[in-house]
Amino acid sequence: MRSKLISSRHILIIPVLFALSLGLLLLTWGGTVSRADAVNRAGLVVRFGDGTVLTRCVEFSEESITGDELLRRSGLRVVFDYSSGMGAAVCKIEDEGCDYPAVPCFCQCMGASCVYWAYFHLRGDQWEYSGVGCSNYQVHNGDVEGWSWGPVTADSGTLPPVIPFADICQEPPTLSLI
Repeated sequence: MRSKLISSRHILIIPVLFALSLGLLLLTWGGTVSRADAVNRAGLVVRFGDGTVLTRCVEFSEESITGDELLRRSGLRVVFDYSSGMGAAVCKIEDEGCDYPAVPCFCQCMGASCVYWAYFHLRGDQWEYSGVGCSNYQVHNGDVEGWSWGPVTADSGTLPPVIPFADICQEPPTLSLI
């Protein structure tokens, strides 16, 4: 009888030890997430001269990053010109634009028409032309930034398509232990 009693106790202890181990694992694994550890995301919409559109969801741990840093982290090939007093100008994205410094960053703005990479911020369902260079603008979690190659002024021109943040940056999968 004594050996059966010991076996029953051992059988009861195993689930208790498993539950305690799992709880300890969840406490050390999940822990508390501080704001510094949080993953922020911003959307990027790039419209090329032929109408091709690329989007990127860029993650960052900082509270905000600059517009030029967003482009850098997007994985796209970008050429910048930092010589103006308004912040970085984008000369080329991928194969579209001007080969600065071999030619001026705004090489296609030398005559009557002006074609260049224009910078925009999505506000609701409308693009707002950026009044500053991308290195002088702070991008935050949930923002959508846009670039368009074409003839653009602050009042008119070729805009990137409006693509909401949720369509660019899908919700990350959640972990369920139940």
